[in-house]
Amino acid sequence: MTRIRLLSVLTALSLLGACSVLPKTEPVTTYQLPAPHFSASQQAALPLSLRIVTPAASYALQTPRIMVTPEGNTINSYQGARWTDPNPILLREHLVQAFQQDGSFASVSTEVHALQTDAHLFSDLRQFQTLYQGGNASAVIELDAKLVDPGSRQVLASRHFRVSQPLTDTAVPAVVSGLGAAADTLARQLLDWSRTALQQSQQQ
Repeated sequence: MTRIRLLSVLTALSLLGACSVLPKTEPVTTYQLPAPHFSASQQAALPLSLRIVTPAASYALQTPRIMVTPEGNTINSYQGARWTDPNPILLREHLVQAFQQDGSFASVSTEVHALQTDAHLFSDLRQFQTLYQGGNASAVIELDAKLVDPGSRQVLASRHFRVSQPLTDTAVPAVVSGLGAAADTLARQLLDWSRTALQQSQQQ
């Protein structure tokens, strides 16, 4: 019995020692992108349904990390901070909310629902991060967008978008707010362009 007790004590001590050398978990704060607050459009909604497809993105952006380019061609992330979703999904959901609030289209959905739609909005997300240039910081979103006819797969219109929101405060909460403001600006530009381009395609 004494030997069994001794072995039990030694086993417990070894386990405690192993636990003490395990790395401590980094505390993480999870952020939501501020929701858009768009007023309903004064124009009648187009009789079209639109699918906003999750933007394609580089491996570095396919993450819930909040990204930053401190200099040159390097890209890092803010320590201890995460988005609620990977960057492309985060932006997609922001755009869907903005388009729905505006009401310029009969309906707006994503590929998640796989609904039949009249037009698809595809895009490539090039930047979604804080960018430092010449000592100044900005929240930058860069997107290449295409409107596509899902039946013929014809590209109806395409355009490059780049939004830069200056940052006076580079703490993470201020960066989150800056990216939210940049996402609002991008959503407005995409809305106006999409409506005009699809109106013109109907008239042809």
